[in-house]
Amino acid sequence: MNPIETMLTGVAPEHAAALAAGVLACLFLPFLRGGPRAPVERWVFVLLGAAAAVHLALPLGHRDSALLTAGFLGSGAVYGLLAWLAYADRRGWRTGTVLLVPLNLLGYLVVVGRGGEEADQVGIAAALLELVAFGLAAVPVRRPGRPRRLLRGLGSTATVGAVLLTGLVVWLSTIQAHQAAGESESLDQAPAVGHSHAGGHQHLARAQAGVIMRPLSGDHHPTAAQAAAAARLEAATKESVRRFARLADALAAGYRLPLTGRTGPDVHLEHPDYGSDGAVLDPARPEMLVFAIEDGRAALLGVVFVMERAGAPGPEPGGPVTRWHAHNLCVSVAPPGIGIVTPYGGCPALAVAVTVPEMMHVWTAGPPGGAFAEGVDRIWAGEYLHRHGLPA
Repeated sequence: MNPIETMLTGVAPEHAAALAAGVLACLFLPFLRGGPRAPVERWVFVLLGAAAAVHLALPLGHRDSALLTAGFLGSGAVYGLLAWLAYADRRGWRTGTVLLVPLNLLGYLVVVGRGGEEADQVGIAAALLELVAFGLAAVPVRRPGRPRRLLRGLGSTATVGAVLLTGLVVWLSTIQAHQAAGESESLDQAPAVGHSHAGGHQHLARAQAGVIMRPLSGDHHPTAAQAAAAARLEAATKESVRRFARLADALAAGYRLPLTGRTGPDVHLEHPDYGSDGAVLDPARPEMLVFAIEDGRAALLGVVFVMERAGAPGPEPGGPVTRWHAHNLCVSVAPPGIGIVTPYGGCPALAVAVTVPEMMHVWTAGPPGGAFAEGVDRIWAGEYLHRHGLPA
C-alpha cells in the first residue's frame, strides 16, 4: 500500500465528512486574501481553521449523545473564533489556543482511553493540527533585545510533553483495541465493520500501531459457502501440521528459529524456501509456524500464510472470516534494527517505512478467538503450553 491507501484504510466511515471538511479547509485557507503578514499568525489561522472544520463536521457522521455532539460543535466554534483572531491579528489567540488545545486534547484522550471513540487517521491528523498550533502559540517569537528564554523553554517543554502524552495514549489504546479485535474473530462471529461504541473498534485494528487490516468488501458476515470454505481450510491446515507437533520436527523440515526472541508465547519460525515457491495459501507448505516456547518445552499454536510480495492481495476463500493483514515497519540504519511506526504514522530519523507482504494466521490449537483470529492471548498461550507442551 502507498501512503494514501494506508491513510484511507485507517479512516472510520463516520469520519469521512470530517476528513473532507479538513482537506477542503487546508486547500482553501492558505490562499485566502488579506490576513496577517507574520508567518506564525498565518500558520495558526490555517491550522486552527482546519481543526474547526473537522470538529464542526464530526456530528455529520456520528450518532452520539447530545453531550458529545455539543462538545464537537462547541470546540469547533471556539477553534473557528481563535482562527479568526489570528487572521485579524487580534489579541487573545495565543492565550486562547494555549488554554483550549490542552483541554480539548485531554477530553479526546479520555474518550479514546475509555473506548468511546476511535483514534483513527482523522482523529490523529486533527490532533496533530492542534498540537502544532499549540506549539506556535506556546513558544513566543524571539525578538531583538527580548530573548524570552524562560518562556520559550517552558513553551517548548509543554509542546513536547503534549505530543508525547497524546501519542502514548493513542498508541496504547490502539494496541489494546487491535488485540481485542483480533481475539474476537471466529467462524461463528465474523468481524463487524464500522464504528460501534459497543463493539471491537475495527478501525483501530487497521492502520494504527503498524497494522494494516484489509478493508472488508461486500457483506460483513460470511455466506454458507464461505463459512464452509473457511472450515475446510482450518481442517486441512490442522491435518497438515500434525507432523510439526514437536519443535525438532519443524526444524528438521527446514523451518528456522528467529535470530532473536526464540522463546515466548508466539515464536515465529520461517521456512526460507516457502516464501518464494509460488504456492499461495497451501496448508502443506505454510510460510511460517507459530510455537509457544518456554523452559525447554514447545507447543505448536498455528501457522502464518504469507504472500510473496507486498501489495499483492491474498485470496479470501472464507470471505470476511479469512482476513489478511500487513505491517508497517521502520527499518533503521543507525542504529540498525526494525520497529513499528509511531502512533502518528511516521518513522524516526535515519529510518524508512516499509510495508511487508500480507499475511494471515490460522490457529490450530483452538484459541478462544477461533482459528482465524489475528492473534492469541498471551496468558492463554502460556496455559496451553503448560498443558500440551512437548520437550523442545
